[in-house]
Amino acid sequence: MPLPIALDYRPALLSPAGIGRACRELARALARRDDVALHLFGHSLARARVPVEVPPGARLHRLPIPGRSLPLLARCGLPAARLAGGARVFHWTDFVMPPVGATPAVLTVHDLAFVRDPAWHGAAAAAELRERTRAAIARAAAVVVPSRTTAQDVRAFAPELRALHVVPFGGDHVGRAPAGPPHPLGGSPYALCLGTIEPRKNHGNLLAAWRQLPASRPLLVVVGRAGWACDGIVAALREAAAEGLVQWRPRAGDAEVFALLAHAELLVYPSLWEGFGFPPLEAMALGVPVVAHDAPPMRELGDGALQLADATDPGALAAACARLLGDGPARVQCAQRGRARAQTFRWADCAAAHAAIYREVAR
Repeated sequence: MPLPIALDYRPALLSPAGIGRACRELARALARRDDVALHLFGHSLARARVPVEVPPGARLHRLPIPGRSLPLLARCGLPAARLAGGARVFHWTDFVMPPVGATPAVLTVHDLAFVRDPAWHGAAAAAELRERTRAAIARAAAVVVPSRTTAQDVRAFAPELRALHVVPFGGDHVGRAPAGPPHPLGGSPYALCLGTIEPRKNHGNLLAAWRQLPASRPLLVVVGRAGWACDGIVAALREAAAEGLVQWRPRAGDAEVFALLAHAELLVYPSLWEGFGFPPLEAMALGVPVVAHDAPPMRELGDGALQLADATDPGALAAACARLLGDGPARVQCAQRGRARAQTFRWADCAAAHAAIYREVAR
């Protein structure tokens, strides 16, 4: 008998990338399995910001129920697990965890950036995230993280935790992108940066580094919506765009993002901390060289396939970008290593590991 599982699918309806992508792709892979009956918890007043996708074999439960009413409904005998088809295991996929009653919960902790540096989210938001995550870890029957780096952070944050599983996400969703998309800039060379405009993503040092490159540098295309604590960098992006140094695209769908990735001279990923890092993995899968911040998450993800630099130093970041832009053999080697590394990240493997965790928790 397939095990009824509820996956909190709300992130997949609200964000095209990051946690939203992880949630959508995991749902796709789980729905293909015959040992899981997949229920998608989508109850919310919020309108979907991305096209609603329900994988064949899954069932979406979506009514206009405000999130603030979920605790009251749980007290009235309608916890989230019951609102999602009476699943035997509920999977919390984000940092907002609906009450599930007596049903065992699996929790994904994507990263603990708000613990590592509260300034990246703001002191008040970081404190709230810490308490919310601490309570969810204490309640969860099992915790899943996408990297060994995040596992180390979680063990330090919650040393009493017993059931901790490292399950990397997949990268083979890139293979569904149309082959040979037209060049999005009419053949003009460009470098690409993907990520929400927020302090942790380090766009300020990226702009400073790009100004240090010779005048023959390619255009820098920045894709990412404005997030939080970003007024200064948004102003700087607009100024750089007016100068012709940068093109900022606040919104882009998957087709546009993958077309931009496919034709980029390189991906620059100066983020100071990540739990995983989809943009570098997607670039590697497409054979695009990557320059990333030299920190444990990127060392783990790339395993020697990324060009790493201290992105807190604009000069060091500029030098790494100049090397990959100007050194043909280095670009080829980086692309080859990246493709090989990306092939080890498969959504089918991710779903199989999750299914085993669900079965263990259900017992």
